[in-house]
Amino acid sequence: MGILKSFLRSFRTNRQANWINMLGLVTGLACCLLIVMWVLKEVETDRGFKNIDRIVTLQGYHEGRSPFFGVSPAVATALKQERPEVEKAARIQSAARTVKRETESYNVSVYDADYDLFDLFGLEVSEGRPFVPGEKDRCVLTLSAAKVIFGDRSPLNEVLETEVGNFIVCGVMADLPRRRTVATQGREEIIFIPMERNMEGLGSWYNNSYESYVLLKSMEGYVKFSEEVKNRAMEAAPENELYIKTGLLKERYLYGFGHIGKVYLMGWIALVILLIACINFVNLSTAGFSRSAVQTGLRKVVGASRIILIVGYLCNTFLLVLLSYLLAFALAYFLVPLFGTIIGGSFKAYDLVRPEVFWIGGIMLVVTTALAGIYPSLYLSSFQPAKVLKGKYAAGVSSARIRQGLVVLQFVVSVTLVICTLIISKQIRMYRTMDLGYNWEEVVYVSLRNQAQRDKAFVLRDELMKEAGVQAVSVSNSIPTSVFWNGVGFTWEGKDPTQNPLISMLYTDENFQRTYDIHLKEGTFFTEAEEGILVNGKLEEMIGGNVVGKYLIWGERKLKIIGVVGEFQFNDYKDAQEPLFISPILEQKPWVGCLSVKAAGGKLGETYELVRKRAKEIFGEEPVVRFLDRDVEYWVTSEHQSAQMVSFFSVLAIVISCLGLFGLATFMTDQKRKEIGIRRVNGAKVSEILWLLNMNFLKPVLISFLIACPLAYYFMSRWLESYLQRTEMSWWIFCIAGALTVVVTLTTLLWRSVKAATENPVHSLKNE
Repeated sequence: MGILKSFLRSFRTNRQANWINMLGLVTGLACCLLIVMWVLKEVETDRGFKNIDRIVTLQGYHEGRSPFFGVSPAVATALKQERPEVEKAARIQSAARTVKRETESYNVSVYDADYDLFDLFGLEVSEGRPFVPGEKDRCVLTLSAAKVIFGDRSPLNEVLETEVGNFIVCGVMADLPRRRTVATQGREEIIFIPMERNMEGLGSWYNNSYESYVLLKSMEGYVKFSEEVKNRAMEAAPENELYIKTGLLKERYLYGFGHIGKVYLMGWIALVILLIACINFVNLSTAGFSRSAVQTGLRKVVGASRIILIVGYLCNTFLLVLLSYLLAFALAYFLVPLFGTIIGGSFKAYDLVRPEVFWIGGIMLVVTTALAGIYPSLYLSSFQPAKVLKGKYAAGVSSARIRQGLVVLQFVVSVTLVICTLIISKQIRMYRTMDLGYNWEEVVYVSLRNQAQRDKAFVLRDELMKEAGVQAVSVSNSIPTSVFWNGVGFTWEGKDPTQNPLISMLYTDENFQRTYDIHLKEGTFFTEAEEGILVNGKLEEMIGGNVVGKYLIWGERKLKIIGVVGEFQFNDYKDAQEPLFISPILEQKPWVGCLSVKAAGGKLGETYELVRKRAKEIFGEEPVVRFLDRDVEYWVTSEHQSAQMVSFFSVLAIVISCLGLFGLATFMTDQKRKEIGIRRVNGAKVSEILWLLNMNFLKPVLISFLIACPLAYYFMSRWLESYLQRTEMSWWIFCIAGALTVVVTLTTLLWRSVKAATENPVHSLKNE
């Protein structure tokens, strides 16, 4: 109770400084709580599966290339049969996209899956049972799929029609964890059907499109297991030159997909924000020493030891931080939706009210108390009572230098964040406006979901070409942002026999060039009159110069090269350009995948509605129509989110730093009121007093800028190394960051210093 009374008395005595301190602490702690919530959501991806600690992923890869998402279908079953440490093995592959019941059709995700799937992932079937070996006409629905198709009725023993056959519902399972990298074809409404319903092709060591997982009996021999299975695909099909990469499923999202970098980034930002808030506290606590000096001196005179004084100061600090923490939690709770909008995520307020957040929040409370309270308590308890009570104790040069050093540290971090934000934004703008080698801003495409739609693709193409709002229509197996067909075993005249490159393949019609505005480096695009293939610059480089007229041989196929495309950045813009050829597509091929439509006259929205309407008429069901620019935008989403996060917290870092400056300026001007009054009486101008008051604060800010520039340059140089095409770190970026910091700092200081400089000197000198 005594500690609480002491805290309340101290709070009332130093009300202004305490509120400024609390404002910085509340803002910093609220940011940290939001970041903790985000990090926990990232880290828990895939962790919702029961056996997550023993689930191993399987991926195929070629030497020197990134691994595929899956592996050939024979791998998982072979490892289960051959490796005693494998308890279960399961494959997953997207099977059908349209499901019908009676006269209604439903757009849900359908996956081929092995019988082991349910035991491997620990999936619980809440109604009915999973399908078992021998049952090739059964299926299991997630709860979301059951509600969409059957509503509140029980789906057991009901028949569902798909393009790959009819299936009887034998079970309903809970929805898969939302944060997952398993079976992620865009929706939670999922139906699993038996993989073994069609054994043809399941023993193949080709076609790396099967998500494959094994459940190990124990993780003790995992390293040995990984080394020994690496060459298993090479042993079965050496001509593929394919290796197997294993990984832990629980690490795939963070490390395999590269999200760990963002987690580290956010973690560092949280520490920086907390550090800046604590520096404010230390500066204001030590700057206001005179208000506590007499009280400290009296306590020492009546026998209080330094330990008791330190504990007392730390208790006061803890109560102030605790109050700030409670206010910060309330602030963070209301800011959760805004935070999700800023960084591009879906968050609910209950995501913050989690035991893990409270545990980490408790640690933050202790750490903040220690960072903010230890130095001030040691400093304030060091006063000599004799000097203090005689009024001879004044702040030394060393304490002022420490405060200036802390201000420098604050602004070094803040300016570094501002520079990094500007460079990241410049890099992202460059990629948003760069020439990919094709037009993507005026194109919509139809994703062909089943064989019935693929059979009518050319009919839809011809019908759309008659519309006035359509400039060109093309049918292909892929769109430029997702060219995933590739193969090995190619040869050509003069080829090095030791080379066996993986070459991507894009099959399309003669309208593709006009639809995407493809520029040719040399030669011509194929037509009905002239057949042949086109190669990109990378494949031209491999084959050798003057490739037009040469042949690319693949098995029994002899493909004549009739042209070379210019810059054509297919798939991810961050990937190095890979060899590619573009070949004519034949009607009725089962792998027709999409239909691309170029809008005429810039009327993209109207074209979208037109394509959706005509496709629905011809297909007899709702089509999947998308804007290609959304796919291109997806490439920069991760970097854009990082830029938004850094920008958001850069602003907060500057704000919190300026709050500290405002507090120090308020205290220093209060101390110098009489000095200012005397200078005014002696004829000093307001501008001279403003210069005197503000230069002491501007100097550390300018020093911070000089230190921050090389730091930001170093960090951004490392960050830009991951990009093939990099923006320049122009000198004006650093100048803008410095000017912005100075302007914000002056704005903060002038508000308080102008008031002090223009005050009537009579008010400050009337008691003298």
